[in-house]
Amino acid sequence: MTNMPEAKLAREAELCYATLALVTDYDVWHESEAAVSVEAVVANLMKNVATAKEVLRRVIPEIGRPRRCPCPSLLQNAIITNPAAFPPRTRKALDLLIGKYYPRPASKGRPARRAARKRSRDG
Repeated sequence: MTNMPEAKLAREAELCYATLALVTDYDVWHESEAAVSVEAVVANLMKNVATAKEVLRRVIPEIGRPRRCPCPSLLQNAIITNPAAFPPRTRKALDLLIGKYYPRPASKGRPARRAARKRSRDG
């Protein structure tokens, strides 16, 4: 299996990304291994759970702030499209990812219309 989609999405979201992959069986690619049983897979899976917990127990305390990697600003120079050309719906959908680089323009007209409707209702 590949982690390419996850790695690409993490990069686009400016997230640091690492994979911890643990093998449960070799039946597909390792010709000298015996046939795999469900019991063997489950036993390896349980060993892997213990291994993963131990790795995380050791690694998480080593991860701290501030980040010194380039991940938090990877999109800063990645978009070459003029922000004026972003369709409003697309701009809104991408705000979480690109909003810090391209703040959305203030909404035009809506607050005034709401205020006008309120004034007409209040009479």
